Amino acid sequence: MADYLNDSPIEDFGDDRYGVGPFAKSLAKCFREIQKPVGTTIALHGPWGSGKSSVVNLIKRELAANKDEKLVVTDFKCWWFRGEEALALAFMQELNATLKGALGDAVESIVSDMTRTLLQAGPIIGPAVAAASGNPLLALIGLSGFAAKFFKRQTVEKLFTQLSAVLAAQDSRFLIIIDDIDRLEPQEALAIFRMVKSVGRLPNVMYLLVFDRQLAEDAVTELYPSEGPHFLEKIIQAGFELPQPLQTDLNNAVLSAMQEICGLPPEDQLKRTMNMFYDVVAPYITTPRHVARFRSAITVTWPAIRNEINIADFVALETIRLYEPGLFRRLRGNQSELCGVNDSSGWRNDDKAKRFDVFLAGVPEDRYDLVRTALQRLFPRMEEMGYGSEWLSTWDAERRVCVDKHFNTYFRLTLGDDVLPIIKIDEIVENAGDIAFVQAAFRQAAATERPNGQSLVPVYLDELNAHASRVPKEKVEPFIAALFEIHDEIDLQRDGERGYMAMANTSLRYHWLIRRLTKDRFTIAERTALYLAATEKASPRWLIDFVSSARDDYREKNGGIEREDARLVEQSALAELTERALTGVRALVASGTLLDNSDALYVLFRWYDFTDKSDEPRRWTASLLPDDASVAKLAVAFTGESWSLGMGGFGGLGDRVSMSQKRAKMDSADLIIDVDAFKAALRRAADSSTLDADQLAAVRTLIELMDKPARD
Repeated sequence: MADYLNDSPIEDFGDDRYGVGPFAKSLAKCFREIQKPVGTTIALHGPWGSGKSSVVNLIKRELAANKDEKLVVTDFKCWWFRGEEALALAFMQELNATLKGALGDAVESIVSDMTRTLLQAGPIIGPAVAAASGNPLLALIGLSGFAAKFFKRQTVEKLFTQLSAVLAAQDSRFLIIIDDIDRLEPQEALAIFRMVKSVGRLPNVMYLLVFDRQLAEDAVTELYPSEGPHFLEKIIQAGFELPQPLQTDLNNAVLSAMQEICGLPPEDQLKRTMNMFYDVVAPYITTPRHVARFRSAITVTWPAIRNEINIADFVALETIRLYEPGLFRRLRGNQSELCGVNDSSGWRNDDKAKRFDVFLAGVPEDRYDLVRTALQRLFPRMEEMGYGSEWLSTWDAERRVCVDKHFNTYFRLTLGDDVLPIIKIDEIVENAGDIAFVQAAFRQAAATERPNGQSLVPVYLDELNAHASRVPKEKVEPFIAALFEIHDEIDLQRDGERGYMAMANTSLRYHWLIRRLTKDRFTIAERTALYLAATEKASPRWLIDFVSSARDDYREKNGGIEREDARLVEQSALAELTERALTGVRALVASGTLLDNSDALYVLFRWYDFTDKSDEPRRWTASLLPDDASVAKLAVAFTGESWSLGMGGFGGLGDRVSMSQKRAKMDSADLIIDVDAFKAALRRAADSSTLDADQLAAVRTLIELMDKPARD
């Protein structure tokens, strides 16, 4: 089967997807059996894109396959010419070439003289279409200067009679096919009809005129209101409407194109893909030309983002782009209104009717319901039911357009820098059991800087969180062990989100990922064994954070503790894990690096918790106070940053920009440090000559923050 792109008509019966082959064969048989035609004109009608040219090709193929030696078939490419005079000359040249090829010198001089005489007559096409029903030759030629130009020559009418006599004596028949009349301007199309009616009405000559009857009648009615459909009835002996293809055949052709170009969707997305197809795509595909246009479009756009998007969303948006371009532009400009979830209560009553308004602008009213359905299929936020934020992970894994980070991929045909190519995700999933591979991949991610200054580590973790269920169960333990071991190495300061809406950092993303990797797949006993193995080589800071979370699962909250399926490990494993975490804390102390990270204060409080609230952390911090450099590090640890938005007052407008404010993090500080001794050490260090400018600034900032409440 041939591959037809760019709206090319089919040329062989083997490519007939819409069942028009039998119709084409019937018309071909009709032309073979007409024995004594006299300008017999058959019309093939069909709307734009219905496949008329394909049927013409099949007719020619059938005539060639069952060849009648006495039937000569030729094409007149009317749309190659512009202007009525050019069309008339081209028609006569085509007629001359066709007849001369079969009859030789018997007609050459007659047609040539006839053409020359017509062209010398001035305006070639007469202004009065009514003449087509009287003397056909007077309708073709102009009357201005007629007598002066033709007294010395044979008249057109005499030449026409001579040509008719020659043709009538032949046993050959001629079929002239004139396709694509729809492409002509109205006046040019009418010129074709008049020429066929006049000089073309010859013995043993037949015509197949191919056009949209409604468009032709509208053109006649506009230019010659008194004629209307009667004009065509005087020219055409028989007209046939092109059989409309079954919607099932159109649907199958589109689905075949989708499968061939995009591949099959995952099995768990097949139902949604078919729902999207029947609710959004199929209603717009009503002709073979629509199929060809759709196929050509996805052939161009799919390769740029192959496998990086959801097939269902892709084909729906491509359909909207082709047939609702205004809607497509409005979708592109309203990301914030479309992506994400609405709250659990769904849309408020006063919002239900309004949420579609901006998108329906410019859409014909008879397609309102279609567009509403399309929006709800693509963007769950447009539905009336509520979706919780837990759905975002599922939609993210499916790379749907309703997720912010995937939205622009559908409109820009390129991945954003916060999206990992699916081939990279597939590679990590496939090699999840290879510790060396996983660690190398994340080290490379940590070494890669994105335009926003962050590394690729958050992108890797977010993408893997969405695709966690794809990691085979037997590979989860080595995968987690690989991540546990390198956490502190890839936990970069620049990857911590800051600002009013900040919440995620590398450690938090680790927590999300490990729970997604094990959720509903491992019993608590299996998880305990898995985490005990993974923590044997875990990096200290992550180990402290992980053990704190595991212990927290057994603390009473809101009148109870976490369900068993939500806990990380069994309670019996907490003692061993806590001891490992303490070993990690003491390793940080021994290496002198405990204070060299933004989580230093968190580690100190966890140290206090893990030792059952002993004074071990206080004794260690006390040992640091005599050293000004250590005091400066403690000052950094106890200085925090908060973000706030002004809400406005007395009817004023609130701020649009969040503001950063420094604060002293001294709540419960006496559990891990002698606060009075620390204050004294800070004041001493503030006058130190051994500290650099940054160290002095840290010390003096904390002093100011600690003194501020007293001044206020």
